[in-house]
Amino acid sequence: VLRRVLPRHARSLALAAAMLIPSAASAWAPAANASIHPGVQTFTAGAQCTSHVVFQEGSTVFLGQAAHCSGTGGQTETDGCTSGSLPLGTPIEVTGASNPGTLVYNSWLTMQAGGETDPDTCAYNDLALIELDPADVAEVNPSVPGFGGPTGVGGAGGLSSTVYSYGNSELRGGITKLSPKQG
Repeated sequence: VLRRVLPRHARSLALAAAMLIPSAASAWAPAANASIHPGVQTFTAGAQCTSHVVFQEGSTVFLGQAAHCSGTGGQTETDGCTSGSLPLGTPIEVTGASNPGTLVYNSWLTMQAGGETDPDTCAYNDLALIELDPADVAEVNPSVPGFGGPTGVGGAGGLSSTVYSYGNSELRGGITKLSPKQG
C-alpha cells in the first residue's frame, strides 16, 4: 500500500504530507483532547524519538518518525544506504496510544533494497512510518500543539524567517509546556 502512495525514496516529506493528510479534520479527535499528535514520543526497541507528521490513507493512520529511530547501529551511523535498521513489522510504542504501532515503511530499508548509492540521497532521506493500531485512531489529531494546522504546505523561509518546532524528550520529564518553540 505505501509503495503506491509514497514516492520511491520519499524525497519530499511536504509533498507526501499534502497527499496523505485529509482536509476535513472533523474525523480527528479534538486537538485539546488528542493523546496522539505530532511531537509525541515514540520508542523503537527502547530508543526514544519524537514523531513528526500524521498521515492517513483511507481509514489507516500513520505517524511519521525519522528512519534512524529504528537504526541498529551507533549514533554516528546515519548513512541510510549502509546503516542497519530493524525490520518492517517491528512494534513501536507510541506515547498516548493504548497499543503499539507497527513499523510499515522505512526509507533506509527502501534505499538499501533498491541499491541506492547517491551520497545526498543516502545522507538526507530519513523517513519512517508507524501504522497506528485501529483502536487508537480515535485519539489522533494531526495539528501541532501550540501552533495548530495542518492547513497546507508552505514555502521555505528565507533569512531571518521565524522558525517553529515542537518536540519532547524524556530528558525534559514530559513537560509539554517546553515542547513548542519559536525562534
